[in-house]
This record gives sequence, C-alpha cells and structure tokens, in this order.
Amino acid sequence: MSFLARSFSLFAALTLASVAGCGDDSSSGTGGAGGSGGETAGPGSSSSGTGGAATSGVTTGSATTTTGVTTTGVTTGSATTSAATTGATTGTGGDATTSTASGSTGSGGCSIFCSDFEGGSLPSELQFFPEYLRASAGDYVTLDSSGHSGSRSVKVTGSGFSQMLGIPVPSAFWGRVYVKSDTAIQMGHNTYVAATTGNGDPNEGEHIRIGEHQCQLELNRKTDDAEKLSNGGTYSCDGGVKLTANTWYCLEFNYNGPGSEVRVFVDGTEVEQLHVTNWGPYDYKLFKLGFEKYHGGNKNMWYDDLALSAERVGCGP
Repeated sequence: MSFLARSFSLFAALTLASVAGCGDDSSSGTGGAGGSGGETAGPGSSSSGTGGAATSGVTTGSATTTTGVTTTGVTTGSATTSAATTGATTGTGGDATTSTASGSTGSGGCSIFCSDFEGGSLPSELQFFPEYLRASAGDYVTLDSSGHSGSRSVKVTGSGFSQMLGIPVPSAFWGRVYVKSDTAIQMGHNTYVAATTGNGDPNEGEHIRIGEHQCQLELNRKTDDAEKLSNGGTYSCDGGVKLTANTWYCLEFNYNGPGSEVRVFVDGTEVEQLHVTNWGPYDYKLFKLGFEKYHGGNKNMWYDDLALSAERVGCGP
C-alpha cells in the first residue's frame, strides 16, 4: 500500500518484460581483475557501457536458511523465512491510496513514498523501466503471496538484462526496503537497487547501484565502473557482507547527490566499506529496485516494506 508526500508526473500503468543479455564493465574499482557490467542495450536503446574484461564463472548460492549477515568484523542477525509461495498476482498499477502497515516504517516515517504492498495491485507510482519493455511487465514483476510484514511482497523474476521499478525522488534521500532472494549472493555482478540521474533507461544517465559481486554486497557506479566491495576491495569471495537464500534483510541506503555521498546499511549496521564521499555531485531523479543482470545468474527477488524519506527510516520493529 502506498502514498506520496509530493506530487509527481508519472507514466502509464505498469507493465514489464524480459530483455536479453548484457556485457561486462571494465574494472576501475578498488580491486584487481574482474569488472562489473557495461550493459548492452536492448532494442530501442543505445549502450553506454565501456566493455572490458569480464569475470568468469558464475556461482549461484544454495538455498540455505542460515541466518545472519557477516561483514568484516561485524555480524548482525536477521530472521529466516521459508521460500516464497507461488501463485503471484500480476500487478497492474493504480493502487495509490492505501496506507502503510502499522510499525513498518520505523521512526523516520516516509515523507516521499512508502508501501507494504498489501493492496490488490502494485502502486501506480511505481513504473517499470526500461520503458520500451513496459508492455510485458506482468511477466516479470508481480505481487506475491509471501511478505515480510504481511501477506504480500513484490516479486521480481530476474531472468533478463533489466527489470526494475522506478519512482521519482529528490536529489538527496534516505530509503529502506526489505529484500529476499531465492539464491545466496552470487559471484557475478547484478544490481538490486539504484539511484539514477537519468530518465529510467538503464543506459541513460549516471546510476549508483547497490547489488552483488564476488559473493558479497557491493556498490558500483555505472559510467566509469568504479566499485566498492564490502570486503574492502579484494576481488574474491572471501569476506564481505553475505546474504543467504530465503532470508529477509533490512537494506537501508542514503543517497546524497549534492553532497557526493552514499551510505549503505544492512540490518541496522552500516557497511563502512561501501561509504563513499566523492561520487558526485549528482542530481538524482529516480530510485529503482528490482534486478539488473550483467554477468550473474538468474534469480528471483522479493521486496517489501519500501520507505523513502528525507530522513533515515530505520528497520522498524
């Protein structure tokens, strides 16, 4: 369920589709060999990826239910849940007047947007990107009968290049979303959430992306492929923040475009290795969540209790 604290001009009702393939970014991050992903555009869009050496070998995680998030020197707990049930309801947009579940936004509220997705359709504020694939959205973005705080969540079937939901945001904002995957975090590079200066197309504008690479949580900048790994920069699967399969995690983020700063938190604990203070300044236009695949494996993702605000939202009860 959802509402906006300010009005936005939005696109038509949500739809979606898969799109093939993507290439590899050249690595300009903090590690050695192994880049992330200069995407190859789908039909109707040009590519702004830089190409370069790809990491080889994608390792998909096993469907374990081990709890906990481990960072270098920090371990935080997280509740384990069973795999989501099937029988999802295709979201069509339009449910923009429902309220957020009690207690699900923590102490910071949601001055920009929030939803617990307990309505009968996806909130109309959330639009699928890229726009040229919007006609088949229901094939890849659905409301699923498995939730973090209630009985529903957004399920993203990540089997194409880009399947993301976007919503307008100011250039500086905080956010919180609960996220779950049917695989453990992967070796290949994929994106979960991002802030972009562009119009929503994955090949337009700057994208500051939070996702997975080298079996750990990472932060990546699209245009030059700068990358921060949560293990401190070693391009291996050793260390870093590990997200296990079928487990809900509280992912928080602070995008301060004018201040050139990005911060990332998991289950209330900041991932210091993903804190940057010199990426920008940027004028963000959209926040996006879903799945964008560069050279990782397919996976199903679930998102629930999304809150975007001018202040930190927190993980709530």
